[in-house]
Amino acid sequence: MKRTKAIIVCIFLALIIITAVCTVAGAVSSYNYETDPENGIDIMEGLGAVLVLMVGGFAILYECDLFYTVYRIFVKPKGVIGTVLNILADLSLLLVFFNGFYKDIFEEDVIAPLIVFLIYIVLRLVCFTIPERER
Repeated sequence: MKRTKAIIVCIFLALIIITAVCTVAGAVSSYNYETDPENGIDIMEGLGAVLVLMVGGFAILYECDLFYTVYRIFVKPKGVIGTVLNILADLSLLLVFFNGFYKDIFEEDVIAPLIVFLIYIVLRLVCFTIPERER
């Protein structure tokens, strides 16, 4: 059991570190490109770097959430309710990232991803409020 814990922690720690390093490298590269006067970008310099950091931050958030789910499934005592809620919460957080497929449901492009994110928050709150012996 200790070996399983160590393997899961090492894999996800390596994945999070790689994502963070690639995100920062991409943001620095984007900022350097945008601030170079030869490229002709004068408006909103640095916006690309901010967008890269936002996407990378969301990826790291999802990796941490996925780590929690995987760790709970493989290491902690299993319960059907908690496992289903964790998997549904992970899927709803992943759906926020792929909002291009369903964002046209409402007139505003922001409403559907916000609803899916609120569903994620509700699922996580329900998962944390269930007593440990029932999870």
